Amino acid sequence: MKRVLCACLAAASLVLGGLRLDAREGMQLKLLRSVYADAKGNGFRLPEGVACDDQGRFIVADTGNGRLVTFTLRDGVVDGGSELQVQQLTAPIRLQVNSKGEIVALDGKQRRIVILNPDGTFKAVLALDGVPPPAAVVPKAFAIDATDAFYVLDVFSGRVLVTDASGKFQRSLPLPGDARFVSDVAVDPSKTVFVLDSLGRKLYAAARDAGAFTPLGGDLAEFLATMPSFMTTSRGVIFVAEGPGSSIVTFGRDGTFLSRQLTNGWKEGSLDYPAQICINSKAEVFVADRDNSRIQVFQAVR
Repeated sequence: MKRVLCACLAAASLVLGGLRLDAREGMQLKLLRSVYADAKGNGFRLPEGVACDDQGRFIVADTGNGRLVTFTLRDGVVDGGSELQVQQLTAPIRLQVNSKGEIVALDGKQRRIVILNPDGTFKAVLALDGVPPPAAVVPKAFAIDATDAFYVLDVFSGRVLVTDASGKFQRSLPLPGDARFVSDVAVDPSKTVFVLDSLGRKLYAAARDAGAFTPLGGDLAEFLATMPSFMTTSRGVIFVAEGPGSSIVTFGRDGTFLSRQLTNGWKEGSLDYPAQICINSKAEVFVADRDNSRIQVFQAVR
């Protein structure tokens, strides 16, 4: 008997708004499941991160409990719920799965990037090699592209560090001079790098060979009512999690506003401080619903 504690709406076909995964075609978001606990029934506490792959696996950064929990989602059914707890990772806040199936996590307390093998055992702490001064690096966020290269948001020095898969320095992108507080970084398949200015409520981008960021869409305060904190990209769309506003706001690759998704609340399908978002090749959308201490899973459909 499966012991994963899940909850879903009686009618799973409830549509919660128009989500655009392709800027040219509108899509709708159906709630599939809300996951609250591991296989033993131990509940999440303020989870900030979630990562997924194209084989149905998704991993929860159960931040308040200092652990990771792994699940699978197949044909709308959530299974698994195994706990991963390693001493080198004390407070996971952001996750990503690389092309080898390795789990990469940012430790919010120790401010370092930890790499785990696909089975969840410890592999290494990312060692940044050849980074120009200042030597101290304080990662706030990171992203990984299809070649497993790293894009590390270094808030100490106000830059994004680009390295290869082993951590060897490739280039550095200074953060925009007018940015007030950059909270996240993302990268798309073309290796365009995006950063999110939470306080300024702006987006910036730097193309693959660019040496600096340029603004996207200008002042987005009209569309971002409160301070946004997290972002990701999928199929030409930028997804911004507006934590205090409990919404997901989408923009085109050029910064054009597309839509505002979901509302504040504790009921299934609503959010209370959404954090990291992950989208797999099946257009299954995983949201770390932090202050509701759950992961919500949606299906984006035309």
